[in-house]
Amino acid sequence: MNKLLGRVLDMAFSALVEPSLRRAKIHAAVYYVEAVRTARKATMVFGALAFCLVIMASGAILIPLALCLFMPWQPDTKAWVACTVGTVYLLVPLIVGIVLMSERHWMRMTRADGLVRDVLN
Repeated sequence: MNKLLGRVLDMAFSALVEPSLRRAKIHAAVYYVEAVRTARKATMVFGALAFCLVIMASGAILIPLALCLFMPWQPDTKAWVACTVGTVYLLVPLIVGIVLMSERHWMRMTRADGLVRDVLN
């Protein structure tokens, strides 16, 4: 009786539980690969943002300062050049940061929008 019950339980386990476990392992592997891919992209975005921050800091301070000190311009012209260059070097990295940190970009980058769409359909 115990051998028969053991065989029935083994058959039930192999027929019902093993396919579910196999699917769960496949899904776990897919999610792991997606997590690694997302972490890689996040690291690349962090590097790009750090680079933009360095450019913004150096541009906001050094370039207008060098232009104003070493060019033989009138004081009014030097002021306009300093303001214009400083504004450009502050706004471009700021815009890049805003675009990269937008919710829409992150939803696309992590493919969470597809996951939400699949769950809702």
